[in-house]
Amino acid sequence: MSHIVVLGDLNLDVHARQRLDLAPGEEARDLVRVTPGGSAGTFARTAAAHGASVTFLGSVGHDLVGDLLIRSLEDAGVKPIVQRVDRPSGVILALQHGGERTMICSRGANDEIHPNRIDRAAFDGADHLHISGYALISPAQRPAVERAIEAAAARNLSVSVDPPPANLIHAHGVPAFLGRFPRGTWLFPNRTEGELLTGALTPDAIVNRLAARSAVGALTLGADGSLAWAGDARHEGRVEPLDAVDTTGAGDAFAGAFVVTYLEGRNVEQADIAACSAARQHLCAARFGP
Repeated sequence: MSHIVVLGDLNLDVHARQRLDLAPGEEARDLVRVTPGGSAGTFARTAAAHGASVTFLGSVGHDLVGDLLIRSLEDAGVKPIVQRVDRPSGVILALQHGGERTMICSRGANDEIHPNRIDRAAFDGADHLHISGYALISPAQRPAVERAIEAAAARNLSVSVDPPPANLIHAHGVPAFLGRFPRGTWLFPNRTEGELLTGALTPDAIVNRLAARSAVGALTLGADGSLAWAGDARHEGRVEPLDAVDTTGAGDAFAGAFVVTYLEGRNVEQADIAACSAARQHLCAARFGP
């Protein structure tokens, strides 16, 4: 069994459909779903579901949402080492517009994680460190990220990153973002993020450029599946498309399943197939229905 340490955001996700014909001041009746989320949180729960031993490092508030988020990790089999702080827990509002979505993020307690309260002993016996891309670009979280990367390097752990949305990377600066983690780090960008990070436009070209600095990873392509790599090896993942889904967290579920499967067998094909299946399961659970 692999042991993975995960550092990053833990949020309550609120999902709703936004009707395009709804005028200001009007009210509509529709389903609103509330689920435990966060990029790092979703990765951790998925990794545990695929058989890994997972330790989660993060921060939540002294509030009901924080209680629920910690319980969500425990219920998933994840060991939470979660700091409680005097800020509200993180919340994400995801509004679905047909096949697209808009996200409003209240980071709250996520940005209060204190590096000196991260116990390096949490990395003892670990095989891998996964870092949320949001944590990499947050000045408030950066000291904690740096401490985690140092602990991982001292133990020769592999490291992975699921990048944040392209607009956030662009605002932060591509060279600055890439400089936040060591060469060889496993990467799991979507196509828009991959284009921004590499300047390439086709999946093959994007992956070839990413593979030059990243040992293992996958480019997720939505309904077109994925293109994974490990060194010179490649695998094209296939998925059956779904209608009327909120894609929030699908990339994190993909990365969680991929990392666990690859750590167990070092087989990029098996990892990519497992990851595509996990992402589709996540999307099925997120469907609003007709």
